[in-house]
Amino acid sequence: ARTLGSSNTSNLLTIGPMPPVSELSFRRAIINLADAGRLGEGEDLNDAILDFFIRLGQWLIPPKGDDDVPVSYLGSIFWKQLRSAYATSGEDGWKNVMNWAKRKAGGLFNNNYGAFAVPINEDLKDDKGQDAGNHWWLALVLNPPGGAKKEPIAVMCLDSMQRRTKKFDPPVATEAVGSMHRYTLEVTEVEQAGYLIIISFEARGDGSFGALPRPEKSKLLVDGYACVDPQLGLRINMPGGDDVPGRFQGQLTFAMDGRCRSSIFELRYGEEGTYGPVKIEFDPFQLTRLQKDVSRYLGGYLAKEWEVNGPLKSLRFEKQAARALVADVHQQENLNDCGVYVLENTLRSLRLSKPFLKTMAEASSQVLSSYPWPSQKDITARKMKLKGIVARLFAVAADKGIADVEKLLKDDAALKKEVLVALTDEKGGEGEDIEQFADSLQKELAARQADKGRSEAELKRKEELVQARREEERLRREEEAKKAEEDRLEAKRKGEGPRKNPTIKKKQSSSSSGSASSSPSRRKEKAAATNKSRHPPSSDEESDASRRPKNNKTKNNVACRGGGDRGRKRGRDADSRDESRSPSRRRGRR
Repeated sequence: ARTLGSSNTSNLLTIGPMPPVSELSFRRAIINLADAGRLGEGEDLNDAILDFFIRLGQWLIPPKGDDDVPVSYLGSIFWKQLRSAYATSGEDGWKNVMNWAKRKAGGLFNNNYGAFAVPINEDLKDDKGQDAGNHWWLALVLNPPGGAKKEPIAVMCLDSMQRRTKKFDPPVATEAVGSMHRYTLEVTEVEQAGYLIIISFEARGDGSFGALPRPEKSKLLVDGYACVDPQLGLRINMPGGDDVPGRFQGQLTFAMDGRCRSSIFELRYGEEGTYGPVKIEFDPFQLTRLQKDVSRYLGGYLAKEWEVNGPLKSLRFEKQAARALVADVHQQENLNDCGVYVLENTLRSLRLSKPFLKTMAEASSQVLSSYPWPSQKDITARKMKLKGIVARLFAVAADKGIADVEKLLKDDAALKKEVLVALTDEKGGEGEDIEQFADSLQKELAARQADKGRSEAELKRKEELVQARREEERLRREEEAKKAEEDRLEAKRKGEGPRKNPTIKKKQSSSSSGSASSSPSRRKEKAAATNKSRHPPSSDEESDASRRPKNNKTKNNVACRGGGDRGRKRGRDADSRDESRSPSRRRGRR
């Protein structure tokens, strides 16, 4: 598309003498005669025309009017304002448009809205980085609340001039028939910009068969038809001659039908049959850098809008949930109608229901390609209808002296019907195409759900197998532990168990005796017994000791404190020591 500068005055509407009303308004959207001139042949639509007709369509197209609008629209300059003031994200840019959504009844997350339309005006650059005009395309956010409700949400990019480039290294090569490699052709790069295919090539010849064949006779075969009469741009133009080497280096630009969906082309260079065919294949369309930025910014904006004005602020809006995709729409066949494509796609979305738009968020790129997107023929017809209805509105406004279109249409039902027809189609064929698309979409979703069910069943089966193996392993370990315990008990009953260390047994007995085993009286007795064994008592001491009665109470207490067999053993040991000492005591008394 070209720049959005002033319109050519020759395209101003011809409605007789200059009317007393020089502009029309509808709910703060205003167009004047210069804006209306943008509907002329070869002219670009501007933001004023977009806002005027989209807001008019929101009022007229839904069956219930304003109460049943399925698509929200904040204006053609919303994207520019969102990124203003050096905003680095959608959350950061939210402050630049914080009040825009409040103008909508119920806010941006109104239950009626199934989508959010955002026109994007992109600055184009050429190969040298110079300005190459502006280009409109539409970002349609499907199911905006889905990021908070854990439902599918998608940012669908509807670009009527999609771009893709593929470089060939090594180049795709062929040669002139029968030239024995003396006349060669190499294709180094291919580029698509909407309906245009641009092929970079280099042809060489050694002059043995005369001058090089001219590239203007080349053809490009695609989808069963041939694109002819390419535009030629040569950087090196050396046709050569007899025994004079020749060389061509440059680009061939072919114009396709905008409805072409193919990514495979065949180049026939020069006259038919002169060179072997060159097969050229593109990769599928991918998101451009700007389209990725649009998806990221809009996701951030919706997250911030939900946080501040959302109906359920307790739910977190996951901005990463928005799936960005490129819809394979029909391509414009000129450099001027990108704005009309944006307008047409938005008007068509107003005829869809919220559940349908919500379902589209789950559609794949393959199914979206089957949607009845507008063709260049549809766009040309819509542009002519809009041009006619604008002229009609200016005439009625001049006759009644009223510039407010809403008031004019409320007072004139026939005029309202005329405007509605200009914004829609009465043929009904489009409705049938949408029904066919809906059927294809439902089949895809059903198949996807079936695949999901099979995947979940397979996952469940694998989890059950893992749990069964774990349970089997647990039972095996329990059985081994039980068998080991039975073997140990059996060995113990037969006396074949390992002999216990007396020291360990003594420690265990000591620990089982409790606090009594470490009482002060016990320690005193042990110390006295040790001293007595090291220093035997003298005869006088023995004599005195023999006269004193033996303290059996202490022994009994020790036996009780020691507990069980251990106490009785210590008692027997003490008795044996007394008996061993008795002869010496008798000798002492003698």
